[in-house]
Amino acid sequence: MSVVAPSIRFKNLLVVIKQTAYEEYTQLKLRGQAPKALRWKRLESRYKAHKQCVNDLLWQLRRHDVEFSCVNRAELDRQHLRDVDLMIA
Repeated sequence: MSVVAPSIRFKNLLVVIKQTAYEEYTQLKLRGQAPKALRWKRLESRYKAHKQCVNDLLWQLRRHDVEFSCVNRAELDRQHLRDVDLMIA
């Protein structure tokens, strides 16, 4: 006997993507305002891991034909949550 789980389909999914410390410090570095004693290799490694995780998630959503939109966490506003069935952050 096999058991089939019911399929849950969300009509509108929102993916909230954060800006990493590497991205923030890179912007400061371009303006000459970044702290001198940063561990750039460590920050870059964490940035790459985060980006890979986000890309993997988006690939899975597309693969399963899930409709979604993305927003940067700093730009997240009440308007983005209108008619959202599920938010992933």
